[in-house]
Amino acid sequence: MKKLFLLSALLIGSIHLAGCQPQEPEQVEPSKVVMHYNFKSQFVPSRTIRVWLPEGYSATKKYDVLYMHDGTMLFDATTTWNHQEWGVDEAMDSLVNLGRIRPTIVVGIDNRTNTMDRVAEYCPDDVGELLPAGKQLYDGLGTPHGNDYLRFLIEELKPFIDSAYSTYPDRDHTWIMGSSCGGLISSYALCKYPQVFAGAACMSTHSTLAADVNHPDPDAITAYRTYLLQHLTPNSCLLYFDRGDQTLDANYAESQDAINQALWAAGWDEDHFMYRFFPGAAHEEKYWRARLDIPLRFLLGK
Repeated sequence: MKKLFLLSALLIGSIHLAGCQPQEPEQVEPSKVVMHYNFKSQFVPSRTIRVWLPEGYSATKKYDVLYMHDGTMLFDATTTWNHQEWGVDEAMDSLVNLGRIRPTIVVGIDNRTNTMDRVAEYCPDDVGELLPAGKQLYDGLGTPHGNDYLRFLIEELKPFIDSAYSTYPDRDHTWIMGSSCGGLISSYALCKYPQVFAGAACMSTHSTLAADVNHPDPDAITAYRTYLLQHLTPNSCLLYFDRGDQTLDANYAESQDAINQALWAAGWDEDHFMYRFFPGAAHEEKYWRARLDIPLRFLLGK
């Protein structure tokens, strides 16, 4: 009996020790950018789409999706025209790892390389309907293509992303973000497709809608502000605006401040509308990068 007891004890001890043996650490996929070249559309010219996947991305989980404009400027400074980038991948990695935001897929949409083509795609067509007769947005631009660009995003790109990646496709997990004219089209998307987007972050927004930044048209400024008030129900979504006071941002003080005052007067509260002013900040990627965590936490915070 004693021998049987000792044998049982040894077996139990062996099993216990085996359970305490160090295990190989689970391999976690690092975050990465997946390139989709020459993504075709019936609404706008084809372009590259850059999809950032968070660390440990898994098809067994579901993710929010943040759509961002000017995709060429988001991830890699070595390929940008001014050797600057937003540093979106680094910011997202840091905030997710710190538990400040939900794991989210970022979809970077490349812009048109010609400046006026880019402006045309980011132009909010319907705002022009609020201008006095005979006036048009961005005088001399030609035909705006903001509606076409958003149809591409909503009808073609978003269905592809939701089918190719493991996303929450509903409104409460879908966001949009950009700077300058990219901020303009982001706010316009929130107005035009409130059933698709739960919030927009608009950095250094080109709130004057001026082709000549030194001679903004008061009618265009008023039309944009009026459009926002007409189409955004107070506290129905998340809306972020900011600006600096150097270079192009110096032109936005009056128009952006008027938007802020109008939204607050309409009943927007601090939980749904955030505005931030950054003295000394210019209209450049390195300044957007420096404060990127603020709008990301506002939209995607846990």
